[in-house]
Amino acid sequence: MRARPVAIGLVSLLAMIESMAETRPPVVPTFTKPQSNYLLGCGGCHGEQGISNSKLVPDLYDQVGFYLNIPEGREYLVRLPNVAFSIMSDQELTDVLNFMVFRIGGASVPAHAAPYTIAEVARLRKQPLNEVSLVDYRKRLVEMLIGQHGASQKLRIYGSDRY
Repeated sequence: MRARPVAIGLVSLLAMIESMAETRPPVVPTFTKPQSNYLLGCGGCHGEQGISNSKLVPDLYDQVGFYLNIPEGREYLVRLPNVAFSIMSDQELTDVLNFMVFRIGGASVPAHAAPYTIAEVARLRKQPLNEVSLVDYRKRLVEMLIGQHGASQKLRIYGSDRY
């Protein structure tokens, strides 16, 4: 007779343990250092996945890789003032740029594209685009990328009234 109440007690205890396991808080995702640096330095405006308010801030998702089709576009990404003047080290910035282009850029990355090197980033960030109209400079690059390299028309959305 005593075995039955003990068995019922064990079943109740197991059910309680299972329900406690189900109510645990979700696991917090872990990020690589480049992902964390991207989120801290770029993600606030460009979005966690590279998708933002395209009218106000350029989307990066499936678009940023197009810039690697031309030397001026490749340089542009490093020479943007917010990038060039970043507090990240040359190594950290190189890692973030490569994460941004090759992970977030996805399908837009040309097959022949090489990752940024530390030496390249160190050299280019010393030449920030702080004495040109960034809007005009970008428009020129975008038209070249669309016209000569088949880049997505979505590159034109930034700064336009088409949202």
